[in-house]
Amino acid sequence: MTAARLHLVTDHPQPVDGQAAGGPLWDVPVPLTGPHAAPPPFPVDVFPRWLGDMVTGVARFTQTDPAMAGTLAVAVLSACAGGRLEVEPVAGWREPVNVFAAVIAGPGERKSPVHRAMTAPLFAAQSTLGEAMRPRIAEAAALRDIADRQAEQAKAQAAKASDPGKRDEAAAEAVAAAIAAEAITVPGLPRLIVDDATPEALIGLMAANGGRMAIISDEGGIFDTLAGRYSGAPNLDPYLKGHAGQPMSNERQTREGASVDKPALTVCVMAQPSVLRKFGGNADLAGRGLPARFLFALPRSLAGYRSVDAPPIAEAVTAGYRHRVHDLAATLAEWEDPAVVALTDDAGTVRRVAAEAVEAELRPGGSLHDMREWGNKLSGATLRLAGLLHVAHHPADAWRRPIDADRMADAVRLAEFFAAHYRAALTTIGSDTAIENARYMLGVLTAKGMSTFTRREAHRRVARRLPKSEEVTAVLNELIALGWVRHGPDGRYELHPRAAAGEAPASADALTIATSGDVSAAQNTREGVSGPC
Repeated sequence: MTAARLHLVTDHPQPVDGQAAGGPLWDVPVPLTGPHAAPPPFPVDVFPRWLGDMVTGVARFTQTDPAMAGTLAVAVLSACAGGRLEVEPVAGWREPVNVFAAVIAGPGERKSPVHRAMTAPLFAAQSTLGEAMRPRIAEAAALRDIADRQAEQAKAQAAKASDPGKRDEAAAEAVAAAIAAEAITVPGLPRLIVDDATPEALIGLMAANGGRMAIISDEGGIFDTLAGRYSGAPNLDPYLKGHAGQPMSNERQTREGASVDKPALTVCVMAQPSVLRKFGGNADLAGRGLPARFLFALPRSLAGYRSVDAPPIAEAVTAGYRHRVHDLAATLAEWEDPAVVALTDDAGTVRRVAAEAVEAELRPGGSLHDMREWGNKLSGATLRLAGLLHVAHHPADAWRRPIDADRMADAVRLAEFFAAHYRAALTTIGSDTAIENARYMLGVLTAKGMSTFTRREAHRRVARRLPKSEEVTAVLNELIALGWVRHGPDGRYELHPRAAAGEAPASADALTIATSGDVSAAQNTREGVSGPC
């Protein structure tokens, strides 16, 4: 069967780029793998005003897509409520609300300022808890020191006893003193959030903090650790069981070991696309289902269109955000057992309809069939998001009221956002260097309107990324093989008219480049974010 043919006149009634309408025919080019449309904007309006205003304010001030701050907001809520709240949609099914999330953005996309602004209240709450705990730590340390000394004295007295009867009595007293000393536990300073931790240390941190811990980092080091950078076979149990809430222990860390009966781990990583490829492309991690536990967000880049004098976040907005997150985190940290919240009847109907739609999309031909490893967890993830949104809307008493239909519908919308971005993340994971370079050069040729060109002219345009002439030649050969470029009769290269018409895909590393004023969360937000001007 012959390849489909495309004549220049088919798409362009007039001659294109200097070629006559009766010129040579073009084959239909092989598509360069990539999404046909940017993933959807973050639905900021699912948040209450105090949180939505903060997300939009941070996005405006840092000149970033609100998807970045919005995903961090979800992680912050998880750090507050994870392990302290469970959603019970039906009798016998309790879903924890801690989530794993990842924000994928290139270098220089201002991940650190967004991370700092959104996580500041968690560190403040951690300091508050630490200050409140210091007197108790000092008291326990003093009592333990006294008990240890008494135990040592009792042992010395028992060792000196010469009378058998007195020796037995002294030995019993020494043992009792040792047991009493061992029973006095000196607590450590409470921790809510860390930037990084080995799997073994993570178990100890969760054991010392009521089973809860949040890793929220503006770097991708956690992905490197999990992919085996420092260990050929990293211990994934703290992550797999910490997400599911399954009991775990680590007998290797100390002689006594550390165990957690009901862990609740929150993870949010801000990483570059290259780190995502290593993490998502690791067959061992994928085989154990770790990447499928993550909610990915790929914010659009505003580089080149950012305002240099963006307005600061309103003080009232920042103060309101810090106050609510601080109090929520500090209050729930004192709880020992999680509260269980149910759904209203209307919310149950919304959940059931959404779950049935997810199940249908998992069938062959459905939108979730090719990502079933993630889609199978989508209904549970939606419930987790519903619980977090419920807490955000009712920070003072969420545990005393059921989740209503509005919050459940908002959770469904938010889950749809993450589903589309997970699909885009898969494209980034599956791309390789050759295709990336081909896509990059094609984008440059298209942007510069280079319908015909020499190899040297192309090299000058891409020299920063492809400094060697042999690299440029290899990329041009790849584009020729794919049908996007061909040799012209005058010895120059010719660009396919579809590329000249703007049909060439963008780089997978820049999947979310903003090419218009419609920034990711420009829809359904109370404030716009500066776009191209």
